[in-house]
Amino acid sequence: MKMNGVAIALVAAAAILATHPRRSEAWVSAANLYPYCQLNSVTRGRNCYITSLDQCESRDLCIDNPGYLGRELARQWKRKNKPQWSWW
Repeated sequence: MKMNGVAIALVAAAAILATHPRRSEAWVSAANLYPYCQLNSVTRGRNCYITSLDQCESRDLCIDNPGYLGRELARQWKRKNKPQWSWW
């Protein structure tokens, strides 16, 4: 009897998530706020905190950030999630 309630709750939660597939703002990585990534030729890692191609040490190793939100969405996110400074 209790399992039926749990099963119904799980099905309801799955239905809600499936019908509202919205990207959560909590999952936005800070790196997605910048348009470019610089690749490391040695480690194959990437630094995606690049705001302009001029910041890249080598333009050959600079690529468009695949996770970039876009200029307007990044601005909106930054505005909405501005740090709240408080002095204790």
